[in-house]
Amino acid sequence: MSRRIPMVAKKHLGQHFLRDTGVLDRLVRFIRPAARDVMIEIGAGDGALSTRLAPRVAHLCAVELDDDCISRLAAALQPFSNIRIVHADVMALELNRLADEILRPGLVLRIIGNLPYNLATAIIEKLLMESALPVEDMTFMLQQEMAQRIAAAPGSRDYGYFSVYCRYLCEVAVGFRVSPACFVPRPKVMSAVIRLRPGRMERDAAFEAALVELVKAAFSHRRKTLANSLRLHPSLGGAAGELLFQAGIDGSRRPEQLSVSEYEHLAHTYICRKALNPS
Repeated sequence: MSRRIPMVAKKHLGQHFLRDTGVLDRLVRFIRPAARDVMIEIGAGDGALSTRLAPRVAHLCAVELDDDCISRLAAALQPFSNIRIVHADVMALELNRLADEILRPGLVLRIIGNLPYNLATAIIEKLLMESALPVEDMTFMLQQEMAQRIAAAPGSRDYGYFSVYCRYLCEVAVGFRVSPACFVPRPKVMSAVIRLRPGRMERDAAFEAALVELVKAAFSHRRKTLANSLRLHPSLGGAAGELLFQAGIDGSRRPEQLSVSEYEHLAHTYICRKALNPS
């Protein structure tokens, strides 16, 4: 019998293959796949998680970029008839179109993935911005630092723009930590599992753009007060103090001290000001 050649991780793709069977089984329990689920798995690799999910769900769409993984993934999933392998970069993938192709009435769309550390923020941001994507929840394996940043509460050191954006759109729950020893090759940091459950049925693109603009402006100078940070905003400038006054927010506070709802209120006030003063 020929010996299977181990996968060689590619550094430029940020690959770390999860090999601990106990952690893989624990991840499946955390995901809780069900017969009505249509799952999109991002970064399916050679199928370590895919083969555990396929027999439990209605349909599994395994997305993988690496050419060397595709043949192994196809071989691993060959016994299953409810799978689809997509050889593509998820950042270039039209997920709304893919969801339309695989989702059927009565089924639920869910997204999972062991995300490369260097692309995790960009991938999650893309998924959250796909406003028409009818996703039930998203479960990811991330660098622990990133998971903490997403789940961070106001006032904490990790709380920032991405915390506000994710918590505005989703309920956030951190699952469990995963040691570097569970991966091949070993990463230099701890990992963690996180679940995002989108909670907004209706999306307002103009409001979200204003919210993102203000929150990014606030946290781009997080050592400054909120008023001083917003004064450096190219559109607000000297009007930052008046905006904060109209919103009833003390400009001497630090950006990390504001709650998500306070940033929402600030964005509403900002939009109203722009409507009254379009110039």
